[in-house]
Amino acid sequence: MQPTLIITRPLPDGVIFAAAFEGINVLLSPLQRIDEVDADCAAKGFIFTSNNGVVQAGRLGLISGFAWCVGDRTAQAARTSGFDAISAHGDVEDLLKLILADSPIFPLAHIRGRNTRGDLAPRLRAAGINCVDCIAYVQTPIPMTSEALQVIEGVGSVVIPLFSLRSATLLRDQVSFGPNITFIAISPTVASVLSGHKVIVAERPDGLAMVAATKRVVATL
Repeated sequence: MQPTLIITRPLPDGVIFAAAFEGINVLLSPLQRIDEVDADCAAKGFIFTSNNGVVQAGRLGLISGFAWCVGDRTAQAARTSGFDAISAHGDVEDLLKLILADSPIFPLAHIRGRNTRGDLAPRLRAAGINCVDCIAYVQTPIPMTSEALQVIEGVGSVVIPLFSLRSATLLRDQVSFGPNITFIAISPTVASVLSGHKVIVAERPDGLAMVAATKRVVATL
């Protein structure tokens, strides 16, 4: 029997991720909703740690300038929006190293959601780089769909990719996991929330590696 892939990413990222799994039984059940908030993000350079930040930059009228991005997909989205963007090809720590190496002398803004990890702007300021947090959206927790809950708590094979520590925690705290669930974690930190369960960690902390890891697991079930 074909496994069920449950995607918990907020929309529209969940739909984009699901598009890579044609022919697989997929359920979309976001654990968070992206709610826009008013923000003033005046700067000459920008930092994006997610596609959501790029989307919100456009909403705020920011469509040009230099941008440092956590990964390739976010960098491509920023370029499409009009930014001169480069990728750190990794996680927040890789992004921090990249910005420190470039040592920009103009003001930066990290356009992000209210909930984030890494303390990027404070660490840059501590290193002498002018950077402010620009909170342009909030990630509002939402309950899983009843269909997803039924599948997760059942006995069938289920694969659940998890892209953040917060998503993993929200999932763990609201469901009882059935016996045949495999989690795909974007990092060891995310995997640590799911100790005691079957967890595969992606080779790199990015979307392409998550797609690849998820496809490998689905093919074995």
